[in-house]
Formats: sequence, structure tokens, C-alpha cells
Amino acid sequence: MNKTNILAGASLFLTAAIWGLSYSAQTEAMKFMPVLSFVFLRYLVACLVLLPVIFFRGKPRDKNLIKGGVLCGICLAGGEILQQFGLLYTSAGKAGFLTALYVIMIPLIEFFMGKKSGWILWCAALLSVAGAYLLCNDGTLGNFGNRGDGLMLLCALFFAFQFIFIARFAPKADPLPLAAVQFFTVAVLSGAAALLAGESCTWNGVVSGAKPLLYCGVIAIGFACTVQVAAQKYVHPAASSIILSTASVFAVLWGWLLLGEKYGLQNLAGCAILFAAVVLVQLPAAKSYGKVGELPS
Repeated sequence: MNKTNILAGASLFLTAAIWGLSYSAQTEAMKFMPVLSFVFLRYLVACLVLLPVIFFRGKPRDKNLIKGGVLCGICLAGGEILQQFGLLYTSAGKAGFLTALYVIMIPLIEFFMGKKSGWILWCAALLSVAGAYLLCNDGTLGNFGNRGDGLMLLCALFFAFQFIFIARFAPKADPLPLAAVQFFTVAVLSGAAALLAGESCTWNGVVSGAKPLLYCGVIAIGFACTVQVAAQKYVHPAASSIILSTASVFAVLWGWLLLGEKYGLQNLAGCAILFAAVVLVQLPAAKSYGKVGELPS
């Protein structure tokens, strides 16, 4: 593993830490504005953050950039919107666990697309699912089958395809414009969804929730999601998903440090297993993944 791969893995860890803190920011923002309107606004803010940078970098040369950004954006928007609606019908614990299943969906999807993954990757993915189960278990995980659970499974599927599409297009594209197109696509789709849902978002609400909105738009999306796109040039999508799944661990850590939340031994065991999965996926034997971006056309 060379220095570039190590730096890419460290960048994904940083992204996970930022996303973990964004959970608290999202909870705070929901007090002031509707769900879909918040999704629209934070991705719009992320677009505005990247536009000046892209302007000074000049016109991107990659012809597939728009196609890749739109495909990634559709998957990301689908995951975001389905997750928010799924939370209306299922518990937070089940939502967290079912969303985390994208980790195991990625190698499964790639298998059916004709790309095999090494045994290290499969073991790490299964460990991640087990860790997510222990971390997210709130007493409701034994009862599946309602509408929200189905929406969360679809949400995980959308997120899995987003990772796969990023891995396909990121190696050939400038990460900044690719991320910007992705964010713009999410903003358009979530904005349309907010209008169809008849949401009412007031200026006073936006002003009151400005701090968490800016954190989510500028830091968690504008910066961290762009870092994700750049790092996935050098890290297999399934390995990336395993590293980024530690966002739930960081959410626990931030909740403990900042909000005084308390967690049991089972939750801490889940954190430990998730980190073990990340360590496993960094082993030299994990080179059996195959090259990044080698996905069927």
C-alpha cells in the first residue's frame, strides 16, 4: 500500500468523523425547517461553496463528468429522500442498521456485475454489518417488515450504487466538478420533492437553523463529500464504504463528548467491531480487490 492509498484512507476517516458530527447538526436543524427543504438547502449551499473554486480551475475536460455526476446525484438523492421518509415509519436503531447494509450490498452488486471481491473484503463487510447491528440495536431489531424497513433497504441500495458509480467515474474526472454536479442533482431532486410534498419553509426558520445548516452544507457536504469523491480514486468502493461506515461510531463519540449521551457495552462492542473491519480491509492481502474503477461498462 503506497502513500497515496494511505492518504486516501485517512481522508475517508476524516470524512466519517465529519459526518458523525453532522448527525447532531441535522437533528438541531430539523427543529427549524422541514426535512426535504433542509436536504435541498444544504446541497444548494454545498454547490455554492464549490462554484468559485471550479470557476478558477477552468473548464473541466472530461466528457463523462456530467453523466457521472448526475448518476451519482440521483443515487445520493434517492438514498437521502428514502431515508428521511423511512424514519417516519421505523425506529432510529433499525434505520441505522438497515442503512448500513449498503456495505454488504456493494460486493454483492459487483459480483452480479461480473467483478469478484477478495475474501478479506467479504469478511470485513460482514464484520461491519455485525458491528452496525450491535451499535444500532435499540430493542427493535428483532421485528422487521413494516413500510419504513422496506424504504430503508431501498435507501441502502441507492447508497451502494452511489459508491459504485463514484468508483467508476472518479478515476477519470476532476473531483471538484464531479462533486458539484452530484450536489446540484441532489438539490434539484430534493427541491422538487419538497414542492410535491407541500412543505413550507420560512425565512425565519432558515435563519434560526443557519448554524447547523451551514455546518452540514459547507463542511459535511461541500468539503467532506468532495473529499470522498477524491479519495475514491484510490480506494475500492466496498473498502470506502467500510471506512465511511465508522461515521456511526463517530456519531456515538461526539454524542458522548458533546451531548453527554450514555452507551452500553453492546454499543461499545459494535464500535470495536466496526473499527476491526476497517483494520482488516487495510491489510496487504486486501489487494485482491482488483483495481479501482474496473467496473463493467
